[in-house]
Amino acid sequence: MPEPRRRGAGLKEHVADAHLAHDGHPVGPAARHRRGHSFLRCHPAFLAARIAPGRGPGQGPRFTTGPSDAMMGGTMDRPDISKPLFAVTTALLAVILFAGPAAAIAQDTPADEDTEAGLQAYKARLIGLPFVYYTPETQLAFGAGGVFNFRTGRKKAEARTSSVWAYASYNLARQFSALLKPDIYLKGNSLFLSGTFSYERAPQKFFGVGNDTRESDEESYTPRVFAVQIGVKRRIAGGLFGGLRFDVEKVTMEEVEPGGLLDAGDIAGSRGGLHAGIGASLDWDTRDAVLFPRRGSFHQVSADVYGAIAGSDFSFSRFKLDLRRYVPLRGGRVLALQAYLFSAGGEVPFYKLGLLGGESLMRGYYKGRFRDKGLALVQAEFRALLTDRIGVVGFFGLAGVFPGWVELGRVKIKPCVGAGLRYVINKRDGTTVRLDLAWGRASFGLYATAQEAF
Repeated sequence: MPEPRRRGAGLKEHVADAHLAHDGHPVGPAARHRRGHSFLRCHPAFLAARIAPGRGPGQGPRFTTGPSDAMMGGTMDRPDISKPLFAVTTALLAVILFAGPAAAIAQDTPADEDTEAGLQAYKARLIGLPFVYYTPETQLAFGAGGVFNFRTGRKKAEARTSSVWAYASYNLARQFSALLKPDIYLKGNSLFLSGTFSYERAPQKFFGVGNDTRESDEESYTPRVFAVQIGVKRRIAGGLFGGLRFDVEKVTMEEVEPGGLLDAGDIAGSRGGLHAGIGASLDWDTRDAVLFPRRGSFHQVSADVYGAIAGSDFSFSRFKLDLRRYVPLRGGRVLALQAYLFSAGGEVPFYKLGLLGGESLMRGYYKGRFRDKGLALVQAEFRALLTDRIGVVGFFGLAGVFPGWVELGRVKIKPCVGAGLRYVINKRDGTTVRLDLAWGRASFGLYATAQEAF
């Protein structure tokens, strides 16, 4: 494999933690959240709530701002709060600006859209999203994206919304990313087809492998990633679904820091490479809605195997167990619970390990701040609507990474706690945008996005 180009000595480039949550179940990207009648709209409000490349090779985009560089791990007597305050202000402006267009979108559909007749009259919608953003790390960035939402079959009231999402972005730091992602429900929700076709080039942060890595271990690297994931799921009986998927990803390491862990070449994946594999999943899904569930369960067990038989440069396996429960409370409040377990074996590239942090698994930590072959976490979130459109949440979580099952009982637990605001864009589908502030151990994260964490 070609040697990656080194950065200049001492040069540090950072990128905000931003991504499209992809947790293995049939929930489309954030852009899926806008539904209604066929039209094209542009929302300049996303000037601040930006789209940015994934925080790891092959991960998609997400409207989000991640943990502040100034408060990444470690202990500081006087943390620099200028960046968090700037991020808070920017995200709040995004929410305020977006509230107007969002309300207008909701009013485009007839008053009876919440009834079965209204749902039967459901029409496809095409939405365009131009965006511009600036950070000291990425400089000025710009791009455009769009989503086409639709429902298949004759019984629109019973059909889940399908979507085809696409976007491309570029900034003055010569970072580029593009994505095409279809998620399609067929045959009365009994068949689900999904795909992800993505390309990105964006700096990343690496702190080493393990549960006790230090902030001072931070080094940066720039991968160029082309990824394709294709999946199909079929209803077996009731809420039970079985699925198969194929995943292939080509990673080229363009730049690494001289003298760093990745530069030494001893860590799997530090020279990039091709990995390809097949996987299977078994889901139990009784949620009343995909986007904003208020009751029911989603449980998934999945396994993926990568090896030479599929053309992979690496031979490894990954196992995931994702258990979620949504408990309805009085007054329309909801208690959401999640337990998540990840385990990998073999020669696992460092970017395919269990990654702690990000906007879904332990908000408040930079995604990948801690990584290893094993990851275990539990988190809970209390959700309440103050009005028919404005809601609040409070959440906490506990998690840790570990190298193997023997060490699971000795893992040092990392906590997180936070709160957030919700704005309901479309009451019919339960579509929301969210603003979350989260604190980890000596770290802080802010997330402005358009999908619940779990």
